[in-house]
Amino acid sequence: MVAYRGSDRATLRELADCLVKAAEDDPLKGWSHPHGWGMVALTEDKLIHHRSSRPIFEPSERSTLINLVDSLSGKMMVIIHARKASDPSLVSSMYSHPYQESNDREVIYLAHNGSVDLSLAREVGMGIEGVVDSELVAKYISMKGIASVGDLIPYTKSALNLLILQIPRGVGSPLSRAKLYYFNWTNSNDPYYDLYVGSGFVTSSSLSKVGCRTSRVAEKGKLLEIHET
Repeated sequence: MVAYRGSDRATLRELADCLVKAAEDDPLKGWSHPHGWGMVALTEDKLIHHRSSRPIFEPSERSTLINLVDSLSGKMMVIIHARKASDPSLVSSMYSHPYQESNDREVIYLAHNGSVDLSLAREVGMGIEGVVDSELVAKYISMKGIASVGDLIPYTKSALNLLILQIPRGVGSPLSRAKLYYFNWTNSNDPYYDLYVGSGFVTSSSLSKVGCRTSRVAEKGKLLEIHET
């Protein structure tokens, strides 16, 4: 997954291409991420939320991704995610990330890498039939507030790697109020679950192995904002 904040569309396109490469043949695990993809992009005059059940590395899907990227201009906040489902029976566009949740304060979009225990469903008043752990994470944060991210660590089975676009309600341009966050947590030393931070962007660790931009490993256990460069 990728998060980007800035106004350099060429950089975003480069990051998107790195994600496509890593999704087709993950250099850290030797598998693909074939179970759909999604994107949210916020600019001064656009809010795009696109989700597909098809692999991001299929030529037609990559073309859709690049066309969406090329439609953006000016300052932007973007999250792109390619999915490898924990439960392959739950593969459809409705289960592709980023997930959207809203309340009377804000709208949030969330992409997640890793897994959390489905017992989290009790905390948000949901059953577990046909439910994906990542949507429970999004719902919990929407209900409890973005500062509650750390409270999800006890539910984490493998990793809680999050990219979150937060858009507070209000008048005027949503972009002027929005924030783009990342959270890096893992219960192991597996480098697959690291997030990497660069100038205006955050990526999953696999992208650092396919020729993507130089970046550093993100701090663990801190909710941090991505700032424009």
